Formats: sequence, structure tokens, C-alpha cells
Amino acid sequence: MAMKMPLKIIIHVLYWFVFSMFSIVFSSDCAFNWQYIHSLTPHFLINLTWAVIVFYLFYFYFIRFFERKRLSRYLLYSMLTSISLTVLMLPLHKFFYSGFDVFDYRHLLPPMAGTFFIAQCGSLVRGFENWFSDIQLKNDLENRNLRNELELLRSQINPHFLFNALNNIDSLIHTNPKMASDSLVTLSAMMRYMIYETRTDEVSLDKELQYIRNYIHLQQLRYRSRDYVMVSLPGSCSNVMVAPMILIPFIENAFKYAYNMGEMPAISITLICHEKNLFLRCRNYCNKTDKTGEKPGGFGLENARKRLALLYPGKHELLIFDNGSEFKVELNISMA
Repeated sequence: MAMKMPLKIIIHVLYWFVFSMFSIVFSSDCAFNWQYIHSLTPHFLINLTWAVIVFYLFYFYFIRFFERKRLSRYLLYSMLTSISLTVLMLPLHKFFYSGFDVFDYRHLLPPMAGTFFIAQCGSLVRGFENWFSDIQLKNDLENRNLRNELELLRSQINPHFLFNALNNIDSLIHTNPKMASDSLVTLSAMMRYMIYETRTDEVSLDKELQYIRNYIHLQQLRYRSRDYVMVSLPGSCSNVMVAPMILIPFIENAFKYAYNMGEMPAISITLICHEKNLFLRCRNYCNKTDKTGEKPGGFGLENARKRLALLYPGKHELLIFDNGSEFKVELNISMA
């Protein structure tokens, strides 16, 4: 993404304004110029033309040698250009002052040094514009990559519970048709939320809470004991906005790896919302002798960790405890 033209114009106008002011002040204070130049205007116009030529020679052309790291060639061209333009432009002052001695080294060396300096200004301005454009391009690419990565992570998070939920509802169709119908309505509401309402950067925490309640309700269909899951959720947090689907992976993980060790509740979920701080604690018992070798906190939590790093850098704290028989996650998010 190149620097926008209005900004480029502003930079160049500012540069030539500063150059003009400096040239006028220097000419008015320098006895040398007032001795040989009867009028400030022709002197200024010659110097301005001189400066414009060398500036844009390096701005458009010679800068490429510097960018390609051909520094010795760039330095050589800088010196040759400064000498050549000084030899060509300096005699023009003789038209306005006949006694001007072109071959006097005192008149020759300072303009050469000034020409060399203006040449470097041309390269410097072009280099700054290129650097600024590179920064813009890098930021644009990072933002695109961020959006793409978030979309990918989001798509990976959503479908985890679907198969179990459908199987649970299927088992209710003959034994409890009313509950099966209500569960299908709940599942439909969850799918609608996932598909249509999570395409934004933030959603109301109340909507996330409703999704979590629906998810827990469907998962509880698997368990006969009402004490198997203990849930504590706030009643309303309408003034808090949160990234969509940022909390559910931790709750999914608790249900996925929960194991009944005889102590109830096997799953404990607590969510606290206080002003702009959000705290989630998920605890579940797990089977350390599970023969599948699959451990809690796998793919789903890794994706959640990435999303938190992308969306709340420096504004969240995620703690995970695992002693083999108990798995606990504590997440604190500051949205101030």
C-alpha cells in the first residue's frame, strides 16, 4: 500500500517551504550574496531551480542505488552530481552580477557541499515515504492475517458439541418427545447464534451467556444426576461486550473430559462479571488412567489460547492446573 498522494504533497510542500525560508534568511544575512547579487529574486530562483533538479534526481533515480545497497556507487554519483550541477548552475549568477568569479574556490566549494546535502535530502524523503508505505503494507497484511486466523479458529471451535447433542436428542424422541422437541429448539437457537450473530468482533455478554446456558442444558441430557454439574452464571451483563465464542471452549473441555469419581459435582462452572472484568473458572474431575491417552486441554484449548492472545494481548490471564485427576481453568479478561 503506497503512501497516499495528499500526504506526499504535504511532505514536499513542507520541505520546499523550509528550504525557501532558509534560502531567503541565509541570503539576507550573508554579505557575500548581497555583494554579488543585486536582487534577491533571481538569486533565489536560480538556487530553487538548482535545488529542485538535484533533489528530484535523487528522489526518483539515484535512490535505487542506495536501496540496492550499492553504497559506493551511490556515494560516487552523489559527488559527481554535486560537482557537475555546481559547475553548470553557478555561472548563471554572472548574468546578474558581472563581477562574479566562477573560478574562485570560495564561491565553488560551499555550493558543492549544499548540492550534496540537498541530494541526500531527496533520498531521505523518498526513503521515508517508502518506509512509511512498507509499514502500512505490513500492518494491512497483519490485519488480514489476523482476520483470517480468527475466522479459521472460530470455525474450528463451533462444531464440537453437535454430534453428542444430536445423539442425546435422538435418545429422547421415544422416551420424552416434549423434551426432545424443546432440545431441538434450543439447538436451533444455538446454531442461529453461531452462524448469524458471531460474525462481528464483539457481542453482548448476555448473548454469550444464553449460548452457554443452552450448551450446558443440552449436555446435561447425558447425565442422570442433577448434581453432576454445578453452574453459577450472572443474571445479566448487558453493558459488557466480549469476543464471540471466547468462553465456550473451556466449558466444552470440561464436559468432554469430565469423569465421575464418586464426588459431586464432577463439573463446576463459575462465571463472574464485575464492571469491565470477566472471570471464568471451570473445574472437572478427569481419569488419569484413561487408556486412550488423550489428555484434557488439547486442540480446543490451544485454539482458545491463540484467540485470547490475538484479541486480548496484555489484557487477559489464563491459568491451567492439571494434577492428573482434576483439571481446572481460570481465565480473567479485562475489557477496560
